Amino acid sequence: MKIYFNTGIKVLFFIFFIFFIVTSCGLLTGFPVNTESASEVRAGDSAQTNMQYVERLNQDGWPAEKLNTAKNADYLTDIEKNMVLAHNLIRYNPERYADLYVTEYIEYYQGREFHYPGHDVIMMTREGVSPARELYRELSRTEPLPLLYPSEKLSAAARSHAEYQGQTGETGHDGQGGMLARIEREGEWENTIGENIAYGNWSAHDAIMGLMIDDGVPDRGHRINILEEDFRVIGVAHDFHPQFEGGVYVINYAGGFEDVKPDL
Repeated sequence: MKIYFNTGIKVLFFIFFIFFIVTSCGLLTGFPVNTESASEVRAGDSAQTNMQYVERLNQDGWPAEKLNTAKNADYLTDIEKNMVLAHNLIRYNPERYADLYVTEYIEYYQGREFHYPGHDVIMMTREGVSPARELYRELSRTEPLPLLYPSEKLSAAARSHAEYQGQTGETGHDGQGGMLARIEREGEWENTIGENIAYGNWSAHDAIMGLMIDDGVPDRGHRINILEEDFRVIGVAHDFHPQFEGGVYVINYAGGFEDVKPDL
């Protein structure tokens, strides 16, 4: 039995001053760059419905319908369905994800500054480009992982925490008795559980990229959760948060849950 407790919080939000972008980001030697954009719309652009995100990923050559395991989960919003799909891109083909998207994000760094595409803002990172480069190398040697399938009950546990934080303005994994208590109020889990939380992202695609890069988190705990082979079930909730534009994303994981029992 494994329980992934507090792995830290990834706050991908612009908490420093806003600057005008005065120079363009250069290309980084040693990393392939995806120069053939399939669309003027970035995969990480905001306000995409689930079907729009699927269509955008199809243009990049993904079998997006197959990976869109939450498409019929009527208890999830479009951005929550997109969160499940964004996880499955990485797990289905980590190397392709690195080549298509991590290289894109690497281009947006200038020193410790991350020049957010499509917005006249700069995020001051702690580590600069190094964790993104590290992520590229790790995904390039990572084997495909089992897809994640949504659980209504596990999503209810995530939603409880997202709503709680939206009301209180709190952050982190505590509250309502903690992760284990929240999940076990909804039902029985199998094998292992974990939780990631992201704040202040305009799209699910960007939120997952932020968690994968894991700037400022020494153990890369969010990345570890996303790449955990024993996780087969996912619960997702997105809600307003008073401190962060873009809100809060709470993501719970399990080896299985009483309403979803995948073949392990």
